[in-house]
Amino acid sequence: MPNMGEGRGCLGAVEVGKSRRNSGSSRLASIAMSARAPPRESPKAETFSSAEREDNTGKEATPHRPCARPHWKDEQMTDTDTTPKEIRSWLGIPYATAERFCRPTLLPFNSDLPYDQKGPAPMQAGDTSWLEADNGLSEDCLNLNVWAPEDVGDKPLPVIVYIYGGGFELGANTQTTSNASGLAATGRAIGISLNYRLGPFGWLSLSQFGGAFSNATNLGLQDIITALRWVQENIARFGGDPQNVTVTGHSAGAFCALGLLAAPSADGLYHHLAAFSGMASRLVPAWGAEERAWTLLTELGIEDDPERLLNIDAKLLAETMSKTQLADPGARHGIDNTVIAIVDDRAQPNGIILDHPMRILESGRHRDIDILLSSTTHETDWWVLHKTKDFDPGSISDLIKEFATRNRIPRSRAHAIVATYDVGGRTPVQVRGALLTDYSFTLPQVRAALAHAAAGGNAYLLTVGAVEGAHAVHGTEMYGIVGQQRPGQSNEQALRDAFVRDALLDFAAGNHDQLWKAVTTEPTSHGIGNLPYDPTAHAAEVLRTFAGIERT
Repeated sequence: MPNMGEGRGCLGAVEVGKSRRNSGSSRLASIAMSARAPPRESPKAETFSSAEREDNTGKEATPHRPCARPHWKDEQMTDTDTTPKEIRSWLGIPYATAERFCRPTLLPFNSDLPYDQKGPAPMQAGDTSWLEADNGLSEDCLNLNVWAPEDVGDKPLPVIVYIYGGGFELGANTQTTSNASGLAATGRAIGISLNYRLGPFGWLSLSQFGGAFSNATNLGLQDIITALRWVQENIARFGGDPQNVTVTGHSAGAFCALGLLAAPSADGLYHHLAAFSGMASRLVPAWGAEERAWTLLTELGIEDDPERLLNIDAKLLAETMSKTQLADPGARHGIDNTVIAIVDDRAQPNGIILDHPMRILESGRHRDIDILLSSTTHETDWWVLHKTKDFDPGSISDLIKEFATRNRIPRSRAHAIVATYDVGGRTPVQVRGALLTDYSFTLPQVRAALAHAAAGGNAYLLTVGAVEGAHAVHGTEMYGIVGQQRPGQSNEQALRDAFVRDALLDFAAGNHDQLWKAVTTEPTSHGIGNLPYDPTAHAAEVLRTFAGIERT
């Protein structure tokens, strides 16, 4: 997604080392190219080497570079080159169809089609050149990509489904940072990236109007659930295990992954959740969702005739929604927000949410689902660095007032919390960046991990720090999640991002002994990169700072 601090780059070749990790040391095992087994009957696909392939625009791929597990301070590492597996790809598979503001309808898989081109990206506002959307944008965007090793072996592989972020308004499965071929090229998993509807098409709440809009609630999440149904019905033919599906995502994609916990229609469709820079929080209240709809209708001048939304030009609709959205992360993450995101639609007509995701975790309803929660040390500093004027509160007193009113916190308590971050000569904009990083990301992730562990579930916390050439801001690890490499990355970033990739692969495979210590009654967090603090101690301090403060 744009505006998140990381380069977009071209689709590059992927190094695919397999690492094992334990508490004090690491070792790398080379993955030798396996001799090809006799091909099984499978869908048509394009076959190419991940070290030699070109992207779908025909541009030459980024040169192959070795990756290895990151090592910091006391850890030792043997830097062993690895060989990528050959992979097969199926691009732009339609998994569902949907009319505007209607529920998606699952589609069968047609094995006779070549699937050698990306599908259209979701309709969205603004400059979309960064999406690498070779076949344009469309409302008819419900397609997914599948990548599998050429030789999947005799045992079904874990399946990893990636959901892109972008504030519920931007993104696509066409972009490099959605290209899960890097996971498949390790030979350890089937990689999938899916599209879901964005902006007004996926997240505008209209079910209160009934009629043609009766099912228009959390449509983007309904798209994702339908894609997971497709995976259950079809992934075995690609060599994947439908009984071992990990859903992962970044930012809005991570919110959606965790939102599945609260949607009964998603039960049984996934087995592990890995959320990067997204939390079991930030549901838009129903009143806020309705206000968002009225704001859009008013801007379009059709508040007296909502059904005109059915025929308004798609690009105009997306642009109008974008223009009326609040881009400030402080507003987006407050309790009283009217942005677009997953809506708490329990009381809305045809709602799909059972309860708040945090309440679901506390209940133990999904204690059987393993959860990995990851955030960076300076999430909101992207806006500090790149949108300073817009993000600057002006003064500490203004920040205290804003933080109190947006989050229903007594002014005296807000003053004390802000004072915790008003240290070390920070400017007001820097104080706001540190405050919102912890309040919006660290706090809800730590609380979620502790709640899941207390209910009997497995929960892992990961803290991502800076490396040479890559600040630890929102989006810094997106390449690693899907096993890609950022063009021009430093060796430190290659090591860090390979750790993220391999941790996700071990998590998906259920190799818990290769991960770090799980959360129990303490917020144990594993840190990678150059960290400004001990991540476990910092998590505990954040809990103390915000004790008694509700974070929805």
